[in-house]
Amino acid sequence: MISLDIEYLPYEKIGEEAKSFLDEYDPGDTIPVPIEEIIEFGLKINIAPTPNLQQDFDIEGFTSSDFTTIYVDESVYNYRYHRYRFTLAHEVGHIVLHKAVLSQITFDPSDPILSWKNFVEQVDMRDYNKLEFQGYSFAGLVLVPRRRLSAPFFEKLPNISPMIDKAKQSCLTRDQYLDYALDAIASYIAPVFEVSTDVVIKRIQYDRLDQYIP
Repeated sequence: MISLDIEYLPYEKIGEEAKSFLDEYDPGDTIPVPIEEIIEFGLKINIAPTPNLQQDFDIEGFTSSDFTTIYVDESVYNYRYHRYRFTLAHEVGHIVLHKAVLSQITFDPSDPILSWKNFVEQVDMRDYNKLEFQGYSFAGLVLVPRRRLSAPFFEKLPNISPMIDKAKQSCLTRDQYLDYALDAIASYIAPVFEVSTDVVIKRIQYDRLDQYIP
């Protein structure tokens, strides 16, 4: 078993790291965040679409041990645009947050995919889960920046008022309709950031904006 010294990072700290990253690589505060361009031209990292990465290895993306290449499943690259963007941001999260730890692990350059798969199978799952949570959190905070989420949230909040009124008229409690309300408002906001509704829902919840849904 491989044990990693993964620091516990509160969501607030990950948010600070995401903000610093955007301040450096997207000073124009572009929405949707041009994550692909940032990786290729800002970080100087290659993006390599790879056939059957998910099918054969159950991996959507990973970063080479020398941090020069991000491998992405070819079908995700070609057909799942929102997932592709999130996968890229997730891998950047590992580079920003975990480079010091992951740089200690050497992959076989002749077969980096199998090397990564072997690493995942051998690493302590508690460490791996911590890695992944931090990567996912970073990706959401980069693609849906805190400073840009509240404005579209409050702009679109009136759009779901008729649905909420109908739910209340049917004697549903807030707990019973809240998930539907979150999905509805996220469906308005997600296209702005070019992410999935699930990403927006999690960002709304982590920023505690859901408290404003009546």
